Amino acid sequence: MRALILALAFAALASPALAQVCAAWAPPTLLAEVASDQLTEASGLEASTAFAGRLYHHNDSGDDLRFFVSDAKGGNLKSVAVKGAKPDDVEDMALGPCDGGTCLYLADTGDNGASRSEVAFTLVREKAEYADEETPLRVVRARYPDGPQNVEAVAVHPGGDLFVVTKPADAQMSTPGAARVYRLSAGQLREAEGVQVFRKVGELDLPRLLPDLPFFGWIPTGLDISGDGERAVLLTYMAVIELGVDLTAGVPDALKAGENVSIFTAPPLAQQEAIAWLPDDAGFLYDSEIRGEGKSFPLYEVRCQKR
Repeated sequence: MRALILALAFAALASPALAQVCAAWAPPTLLAEVASDQLTEASGLEASTAFAGRLYHHNDSGDDLRFFVSDAKGGNLKSVAVKGAKPDDVEDMALGPCDGGTCLYLADTGDNGASRSEVAFTLVREKAEYADEETPLRVVRARYPDGPQNVEAVAVHPGGDLFVVTKPADAQMSTPGAARVYRLSAGQLREAEGVQVFRKVGELDLPRLLPDLPFFGWIPTGLDISGDGERAVLLTYMAVIELGVDLTAGVPDALKAGENVSIFTAPPLAQQEAIAWLPDDAGFLYDSEIRGEGKSFPLYEVRCQKR
């Protein structure tokens, strides 16, 4: 009996830790229509826990190296330029620890044609007030161990590791399949010299998890990790998948909706590409990068009603 107990204990230690996922999501609530002549294609979103009532945003490809700061409903928007070369395609942003504080990680990772030899992450310290232009803490360059990948979903774990989830790497996004999950360690993110190499930590079989959705429902467009590191929300063009998994332990093979996976499928927004946990981790924010007639994009909040 003692041997059996020890064997079970070791098996538990070797398995990825699972957290309780949401059993019932509330309907989405429209927080605001965010209007700006500069934030024209919102592709990244983060909610600060260090500064209450603050959101961060950025534009999709084609913009300069910059981000935007707003209040909790997208108002009082301020553009912050970042010193550095014009990026290829910033597709997501993340908030996470860096050098004793917190940083914004601007993820220049988009690669529809799967042709880039490396990608880059620009780290900018989170601070109470931003100047019109800021100097980054550093830029971390990285490459994948198995060739170029197309990535729009990026998040930083509270322990300091960075994770990305791939999308189909072709210009027409016509090749279905499992999404790959890669990791850069906290140590690698402290290196401003050389090119770091991602480590693959697993795959997410989204066609299996979302069998009732068409192909576009399986394309990851945003990612965020909860403040305790035990859950993640992955946005696709048609759904939000909450994973009750600490990604630092890897991606388990046995992911099942209703157990360690919760699926949210409200009527999707056009080109929904940005998601962020609320500061209390009780739900999430998401938005569309498509502006309406009033040159504004919708910002929605969804809270968990039951865990």
